[in-house]
This record gives sequence, C-alpha cells and structure tokens, in this order.
Amino acid sequence: MMHALALATALQASYVVETNKLGQVVRIRSSSPSKSGDFNTVTRGNALQAFIRRPNGTAVAGVYRLTYDYSPKTKMVRRDVTLLHAGGVDPNAKGAVTVELDREASAARARAEAAKNLPDFNKIVTPTAKP
Repeated sequence: MMHALALATALQASYVVETNKLGQVVRIRSSSPSKSGDFNTVTRGNALQAFIRRPNGTAVAGVYRLTYDYSPKTKMVRRDVTLLHAGGVDPNAKGAVTVELDREASAARARAEAAKNLPDFNKIVTPTAKP
C-alpha cells in the first residue's frame, strides 16, 4: 500500500524494456524512478510482467519505454507505451516472468530432492521418558 504522501502527490516512473517476438518483457534496460519507493516497486513489477502487443494481437520485438503516471486527483495510474526501436533484441529470449518461474521450479525440485536424503524422523528422535 502506498503511503499518504504518495496519494497526495503526482508520481511518474518510466522503464526502458526489451521485448521478445511474443511481446513479453524480457528485461528492464534502465529506469527513471519516482520519489516513492512503493510506487517504484509496483510499477517495476508491472513492467516485468507486461506484454506489449498491437491492437490486432501481433507483437514487435524491440525496445520500448513504459511510463507510469499517478494522478492524485483521479487516484489512478496511467501507463503509456512507446516503441523506441524495433529489433536489436533477441526475439527468442524467454520473458522475465518465464525465467523467474523456471528458476523457482528448479529450486523447488532441488529442495524436494534434498528432502529425499533426510533420515527418517522417527528413527533419529528418541522418545522422551514419561515420569
């Protein structure tokens, strides 16, 4: 939740992102943060999860600027998307969210594998004697 100061103040954050051929954001190249850490956290997360596509559903792999503007009057955030240039990116790169989900799945598999090697709990715990 944003603090009261942020709710009374206009905020703007922008991110230069790369997208793949599906329109998924692959990574953030650079950012211009606002004065609110909470707003920056939310908008950065949104930018990493974004799909950028044309109205007809097709995508152009390239570099885009995502700008987030918060209006204290409307209490709404507007996101604008600007194509800086098409191409110059890996069109086959995995999206940032896909990479993170793959990383988490791999870590979960490693934890499950490590748990298989633990000794049987009942064999290593000595029951306490009753008085």
